[in-house]
Amino acid sequence: MVLKLSNISIYLGYSVSAVTFVFGIITVSGLAFQYIPIEMRMMFGIVLILWGVYRFVLTKTRVCRQHEEEEE
Repeated sequence: MVLKLSNISIYLGYSVSAVTFVFGIITVSGLAFQYIPIEMRMMFGIVLILWGVYRFVLTKTRVCRQHEEEEE
């Protein structure tokens, strides 16, 4: 199996998505940044969660497009 550059970017996209999402969950749950006021911590955690979801959807869309182009 040959590892293409596009495959590396796909794996990187999914990895960044997962790490960002998990770090957002950790931030919202209060396991990280306990010294920051709760309103600010919640807002930051929610932004991280949404960013993780956005990166996942963006990467998934790119994968679907690549598969469509390969079929044509």
